[in-house]
Amino acid sequence: MDQQSKRTTNRAKRRVMVRYGLTSADKTAFTKNLSETGMFLQTNSVFKPGSTIHVQLQFPKQTFSMWARVIWAKTVPPQLAHVLECGMGVHYIEPPPEWFEFFKEWKKKSGVVDG
Repeated sequence: MDQQSKRTTNRAKRRVMVRYGLTSADKTAFTKNLSETGMFLQTNSVFKPGSTIHVQLQFPKQTFSMWARVIWAKTVPPQLAHVLECGMGVHYIEPPPEWFEFFKEWKKKSGVVDG
């Protein structure tokens, strides 16, 4: 299995609200996809790759707070943000143990198909 298919195998293509920022979660964006280990945050307000940011994933009945490292980031001119893909890929840093169980159950309940 190549790296690309490994990376996308367990991604849930779902829109979840996320608050994020460098020291506090003062910005808001939505996921385009997320997994147990990271997410694609759709935003034009990105941080440089290598940055450590604080993220809060907000599900209807539960919020998860954790730190994440920015792996890649892409901005587009503001007038094209609704047409072209922009945002950043982040990898969670030591997510809380309950996150893994919650994510597995959430994926099942919401009928998410890998891809």
